[in-house]
Amino acid sequence: MIAYRRKSEMNNKSLKNVEKFWDKKLFGGHFIKAPYLSETFFEEYRQFRFQKEHHLNWLIDWQSAKGKDILEIGLGIGTDATRWAKYSKSFTGIDLTHEAARVTKLHLRYLGYNGQILKANAEELPFSNGRFDIVYSHGVLHHTPSIEKAFRQVHRVLKSNGLFILMLYTKDSFNYWIRIQFYFRLRFLFEMYRLRKGFEISEPWISHLINYHKTGWQYFSWNVWPHHCTDGPDCEIANIYHKSEIVQLLKDSGFMIKKMRKAHFPTNFLSQKIESILAKYVGFFMFVSAVKN
Repeated sequence: MIAYRRKSEMNNKSLKNVEKFWDKKLFGGHFIKAPYLSETFFEEYRQFRFQKEHHLNWLIDWQSAKGKDILEIGLGIGTDATRWAKYSKSFTGIDLTHEAARVTKLHLRYLGYNGQILKANAEELPFSNGRFDIVYSHGVLHHTPSIEKAFRQVHRVLKSNGLFILMLYTKDSFNYWIRIQFYFRLRFLFEMYRLRKGFEISEPWISHLINYHKTGWQYFSWNVWPHHCTDGPDCEIANIYHKSEIVQLLKDSGFMIKKMRKAHFPTNFLSQKIESILAKYVGFFMFVSAVKN
């Protein structure tokens, strides 16, 4: 009982840290010149989002939401929510942070779309069994302390044969092996060397250095380092999975895989067509469609 309580307390502490991080790092503001949270800001951000993440335009069938009850887990500023809410019979969105929920409500309101937006935890979904036809989560659940709990909750709230659409970071990628595990390590060591020689260093290396001084060389370990090289040095949890691990996690939670496809090769210099070809084989985003058994 004591061990269970300690594990629960650690899980709650991690969730609080995740919430704190994403509350400060809500996506959007630094990409767009229009006044923050103005109607123009949201319009420009939608254009930016679906151009940068162009794979969403053909990987996700937004119109499949027609006549269906949709749940989105993890909202950002509500950009994907606007696509689901446009077509669905009912749209519900949850996020761990107050700010994401607040901004998403405003985003939907500007477009005249309806939706129930809540601050909630994916590991304890506040919905009845069999409530939704589709559950969607893009780049979110690899940040939760217990993805197994979240998957079981998704299975519970889906209707029979309901669809689970998600994106998780994958180790089977150029970004993981070359950029995160190799290049960023070498770059940080180089920045540390420059600092010792009297040169100034900038972010994100300053934050990496602060983390390093807290933990020592363990910060460079194979398991710790990747968490801090995906969404920022202060990100505590950013799990990255092999394809086989994702398949097993979903199978253990009662899902049957329908489709898996990689996307996102990290470059701004290639055409969308070339980027898509590379991403198909070594992309960092693993998109999965799975059906509740």
